[in-house]
Amino acid sequence: MTHTSIATTQRQPRPVYVLGCRVVQRALQPLLDNMPALASCRFMEYGLHGFPDAMTSRLQVAVDSVHTPGVILLGYGLCGNGLAGLQSRHHTLVIPRTDDCIAILMGSYEKYREDFFRHPGTYYLSEGWLESGFHPVGQLAQWSARHGEKTARRMVARMYMRYRRVVLVAFTSEELSRYRHEAKEVAALLGVDYEEMLGAPTLLERLVWQADALDANDQQFVIVPPGALVRQMDFLR
Repeated sequence: MTHTSIATTQRQPRPVYVLGCRVVQRALQPLLDNMPALASCRFMEYGLHGFPDAMTSRLQVAVDSVHTPGVILLGYGLCGNGLAGLQSRHHTLVIPRTDDCIAILMGSYEKYREDFFRHPGTYYLSEGWLESGFHPVGQLAQWSARHGEKTARRMVARMYMRYRRVVLVAFTSEELSRYRHEAKEVAALLGVDYEEMLGAPTLLERLVWQADALDANDQQFVIVPPGALVRQMDFLR
């Protein structure tokens, strides 16, 4: 009887926690509905990616608030080193091996890389970037209030001079429709071509699958064991 009890305990899955950016919430949430081991799910505000240092500290507080050891699936990329230095504590962290959310939205790092090298000088926009205001039009408004519009336009032109194309990436046609006007404003301000791209939840589906498999050989993910920390070098390819 004791042997049976131990075997049964060993087969029970570890609790799974989800900690992600709100930009992936619509696509990720439905994938979690049938996950028995899911213990909690939390989506953080859009604007954190504009402040990497604040992102690290805010995510660390969120990780530290989870007391029962388990697997934490992070709906983030490296995000301007916003995840670098994040400590796993007594959990296992699973993170898409991408620079930011754009590759997650596209469905894979390979698709992002292919588009990026085919069209160098592309400025990618998403729901999160537009909602946060951390983009050329939003910065123009902020800088105009501080320095005057003429100076602010020069600052924007200088900062974004290398871009030749703006692409709005979204999971659904409805999202594209909702953010099209704002994204076109960014392209018009920069004086560049405008395009749209429908992404896919493929990478998020694999992220959820990792909760059970924890396949360290899957090059699409960085797996951080208990007692370790997230390193920038782990995202290099």
